[in-house]
Amino acid sequence: MNQKTYLTIRMLFAVVIAGVVSMSVVQGNYILPLIIAITAAVVLYIMKRQVTGVLADERDYLVAGKAARWASSIYAILAAAGSMVLMAMRAENPIYETIAQVLAYSACFLLIMQSILFKIFSK
Repeated sequence: MNQKTYLTIRMLFAVVIAGVVSMSVVQGNYILPLIIAITAAVVLYIMKRQVTGVLADERDYLVAGKAARWASSIYAILAAAGSMVLMAMRAENPIYETIAQVLAYSACFLLIMQSILFKIFSK
């Protein structure tokens, strides 16, 4: 299989998954999207191994790493600022405190995961 065929099949899978997920959520079925997503991931993984040619090179991985680092840093900063603003506004609406805590904990979780994965990958 060549690279163009694989990318076309991947796009078709994305369209099918999007349709199935949207219809299932409207109907209240949350198991079907999970099954479809896992099945599609497995099938695409098997198909990816059959591709003759280069799908990604070292430069792609370098750019992806840099983008991930920037995205996690920007998210952490914005989440911290947003949680402080929401905490300051909790007198207006008590739900803001809960939203602020979820936002702050998600930023902490992201940074902890990043540091753990950095330690693992640096070995």
